Amino acid sequence: MFDIVLLNSIFILIPLLCYLIYIVYENVFGIKGNNFFFSFAIITSLYLITKYSVYFNYRTDIIKILLLICMLKNKKLLSIFIMLYMSVYLSINNNYNIIFLLLEYLIQLLIFFNILKNTKDEYKITVFLLIEIISEIVFKSVRIDYILLSNIICVFISYILYKLLIRIENIINIYGTIRQVEYEKNFRESLFKVTHEIKNPIAVCKGYLDMLDTGNEKQVKKYIPIVKSEIDRTLKLMTDFLNLNKLSIDKSILDISMLLEDISSSIENYLRGKNIKYVKDIVDDEVFIEGDYDRLKQVFINLVKNSVESIEKDGVIKLKVIIKDKVIVILEDNGKGMDSDTLKRVGEPFFTTKEKGTGLGVKLSTEIIELHDGSIKYSSKLNKGTTVKIELPLYK
Repeated sequence: MFDIVLLNSIFILIPLLCYLIYIVYENVFGIKGNNFFFSFAIITSLYLITKYSVYFNYRTDIIKILLLICMLKNKKLLSIFIMLYMSVYLSINNNYNIIFLLLEYLIQLLIFFNILKNTKDEYKITVFLLIEIISEIVFKSVRIDYILLSNIICVFISYILYKLLIRIENIINIYGTIRQVEYEKNFRESLFKVTHEIKNPIAVCKGYLDMLDTGNEKQVKKYIPIVKSEIDRTLKLMTDFLNLNKLSIDKSILDISMLLEDISSSIENYLRGKNIKYVKDIVDDEVFIEGDYDRLKQVFINLVKNSVESIEKDGVIKLKVIIKDKVIVILEDNGKGMDSDTLKRVGEPFFTTKEKGTGLGVKLSTEIIELHDGSIKYSSKLNKGTTVKIELPLYK
């Protein structure tokens, strides 16, 4: 008898395991349809049990495990189908009275889905077991000890399988929920990242347009290309947001000295009227790296903007370049600086000391530098200022 129960348990478990594999797939790819696959798994188990009972010459009362699992999972239509199937099959193959079978399972369904629908699963299982035992004692010519033992084993297996199924489903659903939360978090982070960074080029455009005298041909020729460049950078940021993927960079061979001179020109215009002195020490020689011109420009402008916002009065910002086996760019300010606890959290999403900041500018800059196979490090002391050291590989 134990071998029979074990064999039938395998017939039940294999389709259910396939169902669980499917709902994992569903959670990963967001495809719906687990109700269909649960029904398919149950019907497959039903088929295996009834088909191979002929070869192994055993009674198929064990089908009630499937019925109880469906009833516990509140699958009404599937429970009715199994009830009808069991009644017909057992009446034909085991010579049971179909009327009594239909009456027994109908009572089970009515009690489960009406009287006990809001009670605990343990109560439902106990009632199911009692009804099975009483009905078999009354209507079946089988030994009482066999009836008790077989029903207790069937109900016990049903309970274990049901709890296992529910536990695994919950774990899978929790994983899906966590994955959705992570997606929303990444979405919000991307949104904040874009809105934070898009303010920089817009602010530059506004500054140049405010200073622009349309009657001054020299100003028009100088400012309009800068405004156009900043608009292009804005559009690139918007493209990143629409893609909602990891930042992409378009590398080409460029002269880091020319890039920093270009940035210095923008910085000087940005600092005009802010009572902040800008000191640069950029090598005159051509120094080539492989990188994305616009992305690197975005990093340096963001760092300068952070320095400006940290300076309260008599500010100094220094930009220095050192060429060794790599390019080392050092940006230093005499702003408010940071204490050791704040410095440890630099780069965390949404961590910021600014009243209206998002904490994503530093994270974005770090991502860009890392995509260039470089590194970015911060050192700071409270009320003494901050130094940012960027290292980039030379083009070979």
